[in-house]
Amino acid sequence: MKVRRAWGIFYSALGKSIPYSRAFLIALLFVLLVAAAYIRYESKCEKRILGIRVTLSMTRRGIEALYGLNERYPKSFDEYRKVVSDSVWDKMFVDLTSDKQGDVPEYRELNDKGGYYYDPNTGEVRLNLTRPVHEYLKWYNGEYKDQIPSSW
Repeated sequence: MKVRRAWGIFYSALGKSIPYSRAFLIALLFVLLVAAAYIRYESKCEKRILGIRVTLSMTRRGIEALYGLNERYPKSFDEYRKVVSDSVWDKMFVDLTSDKQGDVPEYRELNDKGGYYYDPNTGEVRLNLTRPVHEYLKWYNGEYKDQIPSSW
């Protein structure tokens, strides 16, 4: 007796094809691809957020160091970037969605336009984003999703 098998990949003990095996495999592959893409997106967002937080911390330390040397804060954020003139500061993240750029907007009030808020009287520097992270990164559900970038 010859057993005839259909195209399906899964077979029962009797040698018969399990119905819908092809559709099941395609659906499983689709779910795995979506999961992999989402994990990659989350990882990219986390790296960007951590990079911005480290940049802010280093910037604040640098501004305080300049204050210690000159007994005054830089007159502008751009002045600070020119004084340190390190390639690290040539390009910076100005929001949560775009890549680093050389043109870094500076504002004297928090207005949610991106770039940085800088107060030359106190040396305070913040990311100029005043809404929660999940409003900028719609699919992000990580640790920082409810935090407001200007509070970092």
